[in-house]
Amino acid sequence: MASLIKDQAVGIQDIDDIYPPNGTPLPLSVDVDQLHLWNEYHRKYWNSAERMSPTPLARLLADSLSRSQRVLELGCGSGSDAVFLQKQGHAVTATDFSEFAIHENTRFQEVSGVHFSVQDLRASLAFPDGAFDTVYARLSLHYFSDTVTREIFREIHRVLRPAGKILFTCRSTDDPLYGEGDELGPDLFLSRGQIRHFFSEEYTRHVLSAEGRFTVDSLTLCDELIYNHRASVVQCSAHRSQGLST
Repeated sequence: MASLIKDQAVGIQDIDDIYPPNGTPLPLSVDVDQLHLWNEYHRKYWNSAERMSPTPLARLLADSLSRSQRVLELGCGSGSDAVFLQKQGHAVTATDFSEFAIHENTRFQEVSGVHFSVQDLRASLAFPDGAFDTVYARLSLHYFSDTVTREIFREIHRVLRPAGKILFTCRSTDDPLYGEGDELGPDLFLSRGQIRHFFSEEYTRHVLSAEGRFTVDSLTLCDELIYNHRASVVQCSAHRSQGLST
């Protein structure tokens, strides 16, 4: 991947320094802080009522899927959406950056049937080409610079079969948190230790259509409650273009 963010004032280095040619991540202070932040966040909210049931987005996905689909979730958190989709008869692989979240989820893996694994989205996805019919990502793709975001969508394209589907949400530029904290780049802010990249509808279309990789099926701006706070999100469904090489 190319440049993540350059802002020495907040200790963020060039991504080429983080991922040298052999692809092995090197220690980086802001990365450690982000990992610690998410591990602590999941510890704090692990048993909250909001995390016990599948989200409306997961139900929307379930209603749109044909039988026995291979589903990859990016940013599974508590695992409730993954377990719900598995119970609908799909083969679900669920990943998260947080080691704590994956550790807690794998304790019940035999019961749920879901395969859980740690995945840093800045690195290549640990799956072969065309391994999945659907990729699902609720509020997990909006933490990266434009360059890294584009690399993530290239990887999603790679692991999807031709015409495979992606359904995701990201905080929008209309979100109440937009503009909070230090600006690191276009629509990219560092606030209270957390990096957020806010998506506009135009940006979402542009990123997905880059190099003809995806065709947008639906794109809406909607409100939802995230831990009892109003959030504005871009909700997008798209499918992988057929026959395009990665």
